[in-house]
Amino acid sequence: MVGIFLNFKNSKIQILSALFTFSAMSFAVNVDDLISQYEKNSYTTKINEKNMRKFDIKEKSLKNGEWNEVSVTSDNNYTLHGAANGLTMQNNVKYGMLYYRNEYNFRSSELTENKIGISKTLNDYFGYSDVNYNKKTNQISRNIQKISNETTKNSEIRDLIDLYKNYKNKQKEMEQEALALEDTKKDYAIQAKKYELGTASQYDYELAKTEYENSQLKYENLGRELQILGERFTVYNVTLPEKEKLDDLKKIELKKDDFYALRLSEAETIELNSQLNSEQLRKENIDYKYPKLSGDIGYSLKDRSVVVGLSVSKTFKRYNDTIEDLKNEADKLRLQYEQKKNELVSNAGQQMITYTTYQTNELTAQNTMNIKKKEYEIYAKKYELGVDTYSNYVEKRNNYKKAVIDYETAKNELAAFTKKIKYYK
Repeated sequence: MVGIFLNFKNSKIQILSALFTFSAMSFAVNVDDLISQYEKNSYTTKINEKNMRKFDIKEKSLKNGEWNEVSVTSDNNYTLHGAANGLTMQNNVKYGMLYYRNEYNFRSSELTENKIGISKTLNDYFGYSDVNYNKKTNQISRNIQKISNETTKNSEIRDLIDLYKNYKNKQKEMEQEALALEDTKKDYAIQAKKYELGTASQYDYELAKTEYENSQLKYENLGRELQILGERFTVYNVTLPEKEKLDDLKKIELKKDDFYALRLSEAETIELNSQLNSEQLRKENIDYKYPKLSGDIGYSLKDRSVVVGLSVSKTFKRYNDTIEDLKNEADKLRLQYEQKKNELVSNAGQQMITYTTYQTNELTAQNTMNIKKKEYEIYAKKYELGVDTYSNYVEKRNNYKKAVIDYETAKNELAAFTKKIKYYK
């Protein structure tokens, strides 16, 4: 029974050494390198580019204005009454303000209308044209989408930083477990030999055996957990280096201004939506206030005469719900903007508290680790001299191992927070 564990090979420890020991020439990849990879290669980056592309497409169309399309229509009519009875066909071709129109009567085999001319909505010259309105709203919508893209990207970068932090924590935990595995292996060999000679109790032997077996299981499981964490980087189209090591997270000293610049994008989005609402309200007011005037001047190729026309159209409403709804939306957006500004101030204060809490956690964890280390060293010496029990020595060693991991976690939590702060905008 004893011999099974005494023949334990060092292959796992050698693997760990390959993971954590690097030559002086090795290059350390840091979290900024992975963020750069994400910004170049992620699906979100490519989707965001497509999100912006649609506004470029629309802008190109709007630059052409009314000259962007040719409209062709053909109507066929059959009537039994009137001078033009029988089958007739009317064709219209329009390009911008230019048009060509003809009408042919199949019964009389006669071209009853053959006309070229210019038709234009006159409101475009003194009002707010559809083209100008669409250009302005397209630009505002582009700016809103840009902020939305940035918000989505920043959220994923914060998640990527957290993943990097968790990966580093797991590496440290695995590193500590490897050291524990070496210690428990030695302890087990010593206690097994003492137990055979009758100088160790069965309890100490069983404790050493259990600690060794548990350490093997923990180390193997930590390896699986680290592998799973590594695979999660592919979600962000980020590849972990095979030979280079991941650098430690480094904290950044934050200032008050860093907190009061947080999440301004939310207020900016509300402000842009207010601008969009304002343009919609302006357009609706102009369209409702002024009648629609359309001028037409043409030349009849059939009659060799000039024809001039003017059409007027106006809609009246007892209650213009569209305008009132836009006014109500404008009031709501103003309230939301004021509310968001107050939230930003409160959020900045809360983030500062979180920052000082993480700083405190790092310091207390470091102090605890130092104390646990001294305590462990004292009990290790006592156990070596035979003046204290093996179980107390094991307890202090495990406490120290946990304190080392807790300190690493607290240190990385603070560093990750300071790194993420600029991505809350």
